[in-house]
Amino acid sequence: MTRLARAEVEAMMDGRPDTTLEAALEVFEVFASGALSDEVYILEDVAGKRIAIAPTALRDKYRRG
Repeated sequence: MTRLARAEVEAMMDGRPDTTLEAALEVFEVFASGALSDEVYILEDVAGKRIAIAPTALRDKYRRG
C-alpha cells in the first residue's frame, strides 16, 4: 500500500489540469472516504485492480463528468 500526502496529489493535479484523478494516480478507480483528510492510499490489488482511497473533498474536487 502506498500513501501519498494530499498536497502531493494536488500538486500532481495542478501540473496536469486536463487529466482525471484516476489517470494521474494510475488507478482503475478512486473511492471516497470521509475518514481521510490528508492522505491518499493506493492499493495495488483489489479484485485484480489498482485502486485509490482519497478524502471525499479531494475526490469531489477533481471529479470529471
